[in-house]
Amino acid sequence: MNSSHEESGSHPVSSALILRSLRLPGMVLGSVVIVTLALMTLTAWRAETRIGTVQLHMQNILALQALSMHMEHDYLRLANPQAPLPARVQKALDKQLAAIIAADHARVADTPAVLGQLRQLLARRDTSHDTLLSALAQIHDRITRETNAHAALVSDVERTARFEFNLALTLVVGLPLLALAILYLLRHRVQLPLRDLSWLMQRLSQQDYARAPTAHADPMIKPLLLRYNHLVSRLAELETEHQNRETLLEQQVRAASTTLLTQQQHLAQAEKLASVGEVAASIAHELRNPLSGIQMALANLRRETESADHVERLDMILDEINRITRLLNGLLDQARHRPEATSEVNLAELCSTLASLVHYLLPPGITLATDVPMDLRCVVAADGLRQALLNLILNARNALGSRTGSIRLAAQPSEDGIEISVTDSGSGFPDTLLSHGPRPFISGHESGTGLGLAITRRFVTGLGGRITLDNPSTGGARVTLYLPCATHA
Repeated sequence: MNSSHEESGSHPVSSALILRSLRLPGMVLGSVVIVTLALMTLTAWRAETRIGTVQLHMQNILALQALSMHMEHDYLRLANPQAPLPARVQKALDKQLAAIIAADHARVADTPAVLGQLRQLLARRDTSHDTLLSALAQIHDRITRETNAHAALVSDVERTARFEFNLALTLVVGLPLLALAILYLLRHRVQLPLRDLSWLMQRLSQQDYARAPTAHADPMIKPLLLRYNHLVSRLAELETEHQNRETLLEQQVRAASTTLLTQQQHLAQAEKLASVGEVAASIAHELRNPLSGIQMALANLRRETESADHVERLDMILDEINRITRLLNGLLDQARHRPEATSEVNLAELCSTLASLVHYLLPPGITLATDVPMDLRCVVAADGLRQALLNLILNARNALGSRTGSIRLAAQPSEDGIEISVTDSGSGFPDTLLSHGPRPFISGHESGTGLGLAITRRFVTGLGGRITLDNPSTGGARVTLYLPCATHA
């Protein structure tokens, strides 16, 4: 680009000669263009005026035809020819006549006067059907006269338009020839700046917002370069705003996702507490049997003793045992919960949404991939399944720790339902966990509680499914859920 400017500046004498030689052709071309534009503007204005006149006159004819149809309709509807016209009919006809007269778009000179006389005639109280019929004949005569005048007007417009078309065709053919001759002489004045502008526009597609130099540009194309510079400046501002908006939107999405994941973690914590309650309920269930035996033995002992002091002490012990039994029964009642309602779930959408949310909880060195058929569906408790999969993914993340690794969430249809697996590239499950299965407070890593797998097992078994743990031959750990549900893939 710089070389082109240097080349153009190396021949100042020849450039001045070219400018002086092109000054007169440029002035002539400019004058011709101005005159031509003026003539075309004038002809266009005249054509628009004539077309407007034709349109207004056509509207006048249509209004007369509508009035005629209205009068014919009124004549046919009223059965008594001798009776005067109803007031509403007179009012409607008077309104139409007044509108046509006020528009004043008639081409026949005496049409407004005739319409005015008809208006006075139809406004009389003794106006009958015969009068209406006479007025209708005059309206038909006006329509015929106006139609003939309209045909003459259209013919005149057509002749004028043909002349203007021939003139415009002559200008269209002659001006390009003259322009080509002038542009042939002017191409050296604009070639180099336009070449620079073309190069800059190619760079613009690569988001290079460099400004075009205007110091040595010809005055003819300098406004174009200035407009281009204004364009690239505005594009640069818009690009900056777009980047800022994307950054802000990403921050908002990240914040919303973090909030949602926090709520999911709170829900997981609640599930863990529910598992603790389930363990407590199982302990309470086991304690009720020995307490019942103790209660029966104390009751028998109370019947057999004769000491009032012993009877009083036994009653106190029985009261405490009854209180403990009531507490255990209350604990069992609180442990009972209603299962979540089931619905048809698109597993691909559920897993994709879950992966997008969990992405913000994974360290940079851990990747999460999903492999689920797009049309795989299942009738299942959606929230429970999402929570179970979230527990498995978070367990896989904890198993990987700070190491680099991967987590894979996959699903596929099976013979009696679906099969969902979560596989990580960690160190795998310990033998004790593989042999005994998931149990509360037994985990494969030091910081775990074992409640995540226990919650998942409770969800799966509640649906009539099963869960398996294994260490694949390729390494890592894998949890597989087998859920019985209606599917189609």
